[in-house]
Amino acid sequence: MFLVVLAAVGAVSAAAAAGLWLAVLVAATVGLWPAAAAIDTAAAWAARLASDREASVPSPSFPGLGAPLDRALARLDREWRKRRERSADEIAMLEATLDALPDPLMLLDDAQTVTFANRSAEEAFGPGLRGRALTAAGRAPQLVAAAGRVFGGAAAAEFEMGSEIDGERSYAGCFRAIGGTAEDGPRVVLTLHEITRSVRSERLRAEFVANASHEIRTPLTTLVGVIETLRGPARDDEAMRDEFLAMMEEHAARIGRLVDDLLSLSRIERSEHAAPSGTVLLGPVIERAAEALAWRARSRNVQIAVDGIHTLPPVAGDADELGVVFQNLIDNAIKYGNADATVRLEASVEPDAVTVTVCDEGPGVAAEHVPRLTERFYRVDKARSSRLGGTGLGLAIVKHVVQRHRGTLRIDSIPGTGSRFAVRLNRMVAADAHESERQRSADTEVSL
Repeated sequence: MFLVVLAAVGAVSAAAAAGLWLAVLVAATVGLWPAAAAIDTAAAWAARLASDREASVPSPSFPGLGAPLDRALARLDREWRKRRERSADEIAMLEATLDALPDPLMLLDDAQTVTFANRSAEEAFGPGLRGRALTAAGRAPQLVAAAGRVFGGAAAAEFEMGSEIDGERSYAGCFRAIGGTAEDGPRVVLTLHEITRSVRSERLRAEFVANASHEIRTPLTTLVGVIETLRGPARDDEAMRDEFLAMMEEHAARIGRLVDDLLSLSRIERSEHAAPSGTVLLGPVIERAAEALAWRARSRNVQIAVDGIHTLPPVAGDADELGVVFQNLIDNAIKYGNADATVRLEASVEPDAVTVTVCDEGPGVAAEHVPRLTERFYRVDKARSSRLGGTGLGLAIVKHVVQRHRGTLRIDSIPGTGSRFAVRLNRMVAADAHESERQRSADTEVSL
């Protein structure tokens, strides 16, 4: 677009000079040759008009050349100024359009100097890029190599690079030649597209696959070893066979729990963008979760205190998913807390939210581990977690369910004192609760 605009301005300037000399030739032919001073003035005006693209040239008046020629030159001047203004408007509109692009874009000349950089480019690589060398935007080897290919004659060159400003962002870039000569303006356009989220997602996916494979491989290796032993040395040893069968059962159950958690996490992540629209009474949900874990609490002589939860107001959410949240939190409190202790559930009500906190009396977690507790497969003590049957996915599931409910999860832990996991959920306001109840009634009528 820049080349087209500049070519149009140049064409008009060339037309101005050609028109002047043609008019002079015609005048000479018919015997109307003006004074030498008038010709010199007109020639100087035409030369300035042709060279000054900023158009700071005064309008002409050459009475010595004769009225017809003077009018023709005045008309030529007006037309040239209209086209110049139109070209300036088009350039301004083009620059505004490029500035509005969300991705960085730069135009480069033959010397690899930035002749234009849009707003996104200056936000990504710093201000003041125009007039500076391409290396002002970055010295990444990938960028330099791709630029060398295009300025060496290639039509285009793609590359990927990281940000040299914060080191966190990643970009996919492309140099593309746009033709023309150096006199026409920019020769190459550089476009960049931020792929930070995609790169991070791919890295997390690779880590997830590696961790999941490791978690499954460990019990599978044990199962294979036990089976080989039972087929060989322990074939006729009844006591050893019973011991190995119990071990097989334990590891098979571990694989089952891991697969169940992986499926739950995958299902929740797929629907995380859509908040649930139902109404949930937390009291019955928490009570069912505590009853389901009563056997584990008894095995460690742990008491589960859930007093006061039946008076909690309804919240917006899905009962089954919130049941998974509190079952995981209570289960963790029982497993990783101290034996012969109490797991307490505390509740508080705000005008727009309800917070339920699961508190244990365990050894607590050091501060550096707390931010990572909700990462998939992250464990403070891997050996202890595996021994207690943990999959490393429980808190990750809790985090994603709470995020889907547009709530928050806060973790506080003091070594030697215990940990607190606070789940804050949005209350269902009266109008929403009435609409939800009406919809449930309608669904019931339809099903009947």
